[in-house]
Amino acid sequence: MAQLGLEELSPVGSAERVDLDVVFIHGPFGNRIDTWTKHGVLWPKTLLSEDLPRARILTLGYDSDGTKSNRVTDVSMESYASDLCERLTSFRAGRESSDRPLVFVAYSLGGLLCAQIIVKGALGDGADSMSIIANNTRGIVFLGTPFQGTRVAPWGKIVNAIASVTRKDPTQKVESPDQKSEMLNTLVNSFASVLHQRKRDKREITVTFFHETKKLHGNWIVPKQNSRIPGFGDHASINADHSTMCKFADQDSPGYQSVLAAIKKASVKGDTRLEDDTPVSHVENNNWGTVHNQVLGNQTIIGGMNFMAERGLVE
Repeated sequence: MAQLGLEELSPVGSAERVDLDVVFIHGPFGNRIDTWTKHGVLWPKTLLSEDLPRARILTLGYDSDGTKSNRVTDVSMESYASDLCERLTSFRAGRESSDRPLVFVAYSLGGLLCAQIIVKGALGDGADSMSIIANNTRGIVFLGTPFQGTRVAPWGKIVNAIASVTRKDPTQKVESPDQKSEMLNTLVNSFASVLHQRKRDKREITVTFFHETKKLHGNWIVPKQNSRIPGFGDHASINADHSTMCKFADQDSPGYQSVLAAIKKASVKGDTRLEDDTPVSHVENNNWGTVHNQVLGNQTIIGGMNFMAERGLVE
């Protein structure tokens, strides 16, 4: 199976009974197959398709190497987001499903790509691909996405930690994005503002933030307090380290059941939802606390935000 582009995992072909699209996005150092595979089980295809028979399941693969050489290079998160939205818009239009609700499942830094889509979509004219995808997004499930930097765990340290546990050559360094901290904070603040506005407009995006519960090589990669936006959505844990929290081999896995429940919750629209009797375990509900609106303006929030990608990194 190809690693790049948009792949329909289920159902392949006729989709007459489909009423939800679930899109999986790996991190900048990953790929669309290995990120979601454990013991040979690609769980979005093998497990989720059984539990959500009325959902179309898609996985995105993009060139997270950013180069065909072994050197480190800038990779534009904005270009990834734009490409994803163009692919999704074209795919859905070709199947007469442009208005079908969407739920994203995003791992690690891939969650910031989703935030980029929502923020840029809110600034669009409603007809561009980012606006179309953002407007139809019902929910996002974040798996180990860093949303905050702190004195103890700043942005640069977190991103370097993510890279350090996935690179093939541990002696190579990934340039720290400390100089981009202000833009990262702007992205998160703007994303929170859009979430708040969407709720006020009764077009809520349901969000669930999952965090790791085990250290990897003696370290927290994305600490619990960094994996959430305070005052928004549900917070839950997966009993795994950062590199394995997105991989499930069977339907009885507590982590899988929690993610499944989060996807189902995100599918809610008014009084209608996919059949759901599965609770999200270990959840803290934040009930949309007080959020100070940010003035988004007509600016390119992530125009200068580049992550340093390195050939051979796999998440």
